[in-house]
Amino acid sequence: MAERCDLMVHHGGHSSVMTGLSAGTPAAIIPTITERESNARRVVALGAGEIVLPMDGADGEKHIDVDEFSTKVQRVLNEPGYRQSGRRIAESMR
Repeated sequence: MAERCDLMVHHGGHSSVMTGLSAGTPAAIIPTITERESNARRVVALGAGEIVLPMDGADGEKHIDVDEFSTKVQRVLNEPGYRQSGRRIAESMR
């Protein structure tokens, strides 16, 4: 499925990151714990995605800024560099 997607939205877990990278599919990542944030930052550094960090809300729950999420999703979908980086990484993994 990842190979047929234009974008993967996920939490930054190891399996999700590796699936996206091996498929060459860029990502918008919303990490839920520090390990996943580290994974997400590595994907961003590779040029294959964007990160949206959750914030603690007044209710004690985590929330994301919907405008930031929308902007980053649109950026990944519309700027060809993300797809190109994803493909380059997938090829190097093969």
